[in-house]
Amino acid sequence: MGPILVDMDPVSLSIIFYSLALRIAVMNVPHNTLFTPFRIGRCDLKNRLVALPVFTGYAYPDGRVSRMLTDHYTRLAASGVAMVVVANAAVAPDGMTSTHSLRVDRDDYIDGLAQVARSIKRHGALACLQLNHAGQFAKTDRPLLPAPIEARNLNFRVSALKGFMEFFPLEQRFSLTRSFLQQAGTWRQAMTDDQRKNVIRDFGDAASRAVQAGFDLIELHGANGYLICQFLSAFTNRAQSEFGGDFNRRTLFPVAVVREVKKRVPEGFPVGFRLILNEWVPGGIDPDEAVAFARILKAEGVAYLSASAGTFHSIFRPEILHKMSEPAYLRQDVARLNRDVRLPTIISGRIRTPALADAIIRAKAADLIGLGRPLRADFKWLKKAERPEKKIRTCVNCNWCLKRVVLDQGFNCRRWSQLVQQKTDLNHKLLSRNYNMLYVVTDSHDTDLLKNTLEYLLPANRTLPSPISITGLFVNAPDRTLDQASDQNAFLIWIREMLKQTGRDRSTVNHVNITHQGACDKDIQTIIKKGGYGVIVLGRNPQQTWRERLIYKERSKVLVLLGPGGHQSKILVPLDLSDTSLLVLTFLRDVVLSRSGVKVSVVHLSQHPPKHARLQWHRMKKICGIESNPLPLEVIPPSADIVSDLLNIIRAGRYDTVIMGKRGLSGIKRVLLGSVSAGIVRGLSEESIILID
Repeated sequence: MGPILVDMDPVSLSIIFYSLALRIAVMNVPHNTLFTPFRIGRCDLKNRLVALPVFTGYAYPDGRVSRMLTDHYTRLAASGVAMVVVANAAVAPDGMTSTHSLRVDRDDYIDGLAQVARSIKRHGALACLQLNHAGQFAKTDRPLLPAPIEARNLNFRVSALKGFMEFFPLEQRFSLTRSFLQQAGTWRQAMTDDQRKNVIRDFGDAASRAVQAGFDLIELHGANGYLICQFLSAFTNRAQSEFGGDFNRRTLFPVAVVREVKKRVPEGFPVGFRLILNEWVPGGIDPDEAVAFARILKAEGVAYLSASAGTFHSIFRPEILHKMSEPAYLRQDVARLNRDVRLPTIISGRIRTPALADAIIRAKAADLIGLGRPLRADFKWLKKAERPEKKIRTCVNCNWCLKRVVLDQGFNCRRWSQLVQQKTDLNHKLLSRNYNMLYVVTDSHDTDLLKNTLEYLLPANRTLPSPISITGLFVNAPDRTLDQASDQNAFLIWIREMLKQTGRDRSTVNHVNITHQGACDKDIQTIIKKGGYGVIVLGRNPQQTWRERLIYKERSKVLVLLGPGGHQSKILVPLDLSDTSLLVLTFLRDVVLSRSGVKVSVVHLSQHPPKHARLQWHRMKKICGIESNPLPLEVIPPSADIVSDLLNIIRAGRYDTVIMGKRGLSGIKRVLLGSVSAGIVRGLSEESIILID
């Protein structure tokens, strides 16, 4: 190249250098079209970027907003996008996609949703709530669907199931197969007219609550194979009825939902629609039907269309996984939608880079860019788009996040730092170990014991993610008397007064009564499941063995077995430094370490050098946010029997309380912490035991 440049005349050299400089300048100019404003109905968007509704599974088991969920959507809004769509709020209890689905089917959810909306708008983004009913994919024993499963689709469904199972490691396939087959076994009966009317009303009620909570827009979920999509698709709705069969009849239910929602929101309030463009199943929705339905939605006053593709029947098939790995794989279909319907469109589907997003807007293939997983992989995506010299941490399409959501483990991302991944995993586990407490009371002895210990089990006020709830479960004998009722009321009044004195006025106190003679652990388990309690408290009673049995049946809870003394001033915490130990440390952080006059000793029985254990200890303290606490770890070489070692330590140290994990890591190289805790429960009779599963 050197000699060529030397032989060239000055004018030619100037042209070459000018062209190079222009190319470099263009490369470093921010993608201007992404930062131009746009308008949807009465709502002004500051730029062309939207945080798509990616399901997180960050709600509490009872559907309430958690701090984890609020923080996530706050972070999305702080990224600089113009609109944040809060994903998958269930309009009915039988419409939840997960045990951690956000819910909007009762008025008492409004306050939590309002907190999310305020947090989003505080950062200058519009807040949109996506309403959904999962239909046949709902977590319920009796799912709703437009038509029974058909034999003609059976072969395809079986092949789809095969692809679904191969998506997961071998050890997870058996339980998933069993769960899927149990769910498929319920797809035999179509919804009744009353059920359809109820669901339509549920969408309207949910829309009204979204407005009350302060959201700027509502989005109806008509994709992913959920209920609205199921009615629209000939794959799932071949029923020859008023709402099934040909295309026009299949659109009637979605249109009825749109009309009910529009009726229940203020005039001009924008209602968008998450539209499936290609279902990729035999006889399912294709781009032609999607565009035809989009024209109907436009006539009904829908404000925008957010594009999607694939359902749980198709997205796990290898050829579809390959298709969905391609950048902007919906670009042509959305461009057609944008051209033929002329309604504001949001494109999705692997828009990984600002350059690709900019090209889509410039080509008028879509009006807005939807960022789903790319924005979660790098929350600074938009800020880096403004500064092209900054490298974006792109989503690598590993689908780890999708696997976790299917397994009900909550959204997490391999592109996050290991520390953030571990904190996220811990916080998700804590959602089912919340501080909603259930006190089991069978007699006056339980009442007295609980009065002596309640203050020791309450989290510090500063750690409360939301007001706690305390429920007294009163197990009455068949010959229950008025005196028992009086004692019950007195106990509830005492709890309310104590909460008021400790500054927890916003906490709620409830009660449940059951009549039972003898072992009642099965009935109590039913109540625990229904109420979503995270802390279960029982008094010790050697005559009632069902109490110990109960604490080993319950999973993902804090389980308390109170000793007769009721004191919790000298506490031993045995740790195996597994992931369960993180849950134990979190309980110490929230409940124990903030109290004065309490001595806490943490021990780890290990034959390995103490240095390794202390490094692990420091890492765990950092994950739990207590790295500045001087709480030490004592490493003790064990004998052949770890249970005997711990019992000797407890008795020699005269500890009144033991706090430990109920189940640790399994495997030949590590003793099961669950078996150790069982030995401790059997070996002690006076001490209180707090087991964290």
